[in-house]
Amino acid sequence: MAVIHTEQFLKQIQSSYQFTDLEMKRLKYTLKAVSSELIKTLVLSVLFYKLGHLPEFFIGVLVLITIRCNSGGLHMEHFITCLLFTLTFMLLSIIILPSCVPVPYPIKPVILALCILITFLMSPVASKKRPPAAPEAKRRYRNRATGLLLIYAVVIIILKTTPIAEICFWIIVLQTLQLLCAAAAQKGGNNEKIQ
Repeated sequence: MAVIHTEQFLKQIQSSYQFTDLEMKRLKYTLKAVSSELIKTLVLSVLFYKLGHLPEFFIGVLVLITIRCNSGGLHMEHFITCLLFTLTFMLLSIIILPSCVPVPYPIKPVILALCILITFLMSPVASKKRPPAAPEAKRRYRNRATGLLLIYAVVIIILKTTPIAEICFWIIVLQTLQLLCAAAAQKGGNNEKIQ
């Protein structure tokens, strides 16, 4: 029932504002992505609140979303797989890796520089479900992602070994790894299967 009302509402918007089919595809994709992300963030917020790591979760989400919106990454086909992947990603970044895998401070700038280079060379890697972006838009996304990583890297280096710096460091490393995986899958023609 809700789907029928949504479709009628979108048809009304298209006719009222003379949106093209491509613009409507972009609007539908955006509405679906935003609603999915809001629900996922709410569920994960409750979980991280129960784990006693809600502030760290919000910092991690802020860093991740600003990078990922511009660089892209792996995309899951179903909401539940996306939720589980994000949960695993955030648990690793916020709780597990910072406490179990100490990275010596002098090595962090090298790893961060490598992440920045990989992001510059590989991004953006968008979902196949997303309408294609123009080459100029892709350059803007890539440059924004690279610039953000550079800013975060400077902040991490200044903050040294504080818990926030550790979380941001692991968010960047894991995001870069999934960007590499997404780029490899897309080149291999398997991106549709893992979306």
